[in-house]
Amino acid sequence: MTSDASSSKMQKRITISLREDQYAGLEEVAEDLGVNLSDAAREAINTFLLKEHWGRTIGTLAESEIKKGMTNEEVLARVMDKFPHARTTKDSIAWYRSRLRREDPEVPTDREAKVRRGAV
Repeated sequence: MTSDASSSKMQKRITISLREDQYAGLEEVAEDLGVNLSDAAREAINTFLLKEHWGRTIGTLAESEIKKGMTNEEVLARVMDKFPHARTTKDSIAWYRSRLRREDPEVPTDREAKVRRGAV
């Protein structure tokens, strides 16, 4: 029995074909991590999904909605509608807002967004 988080969830099987260079790269990752090819493939998929795909698109969506004047709660609702499996929280949205405000002080605070939208 493995202790990784994925072992407690239903798993589905897929079959894929890889180019030789992709396969060699996967073998290298497996060797570096000390895991089998299947675990290396899962790690590569998780890394892509969490950092590249969801990370960029969730952040892009959150920042766009913040710039439109939405509140943190409204932004979080939009993110969760588009990415229902995301682990985004109100704290995550607040972090995006804080980063945007450092770059542009005209970006409203959450309180200012609530006042403008009549939520307070």
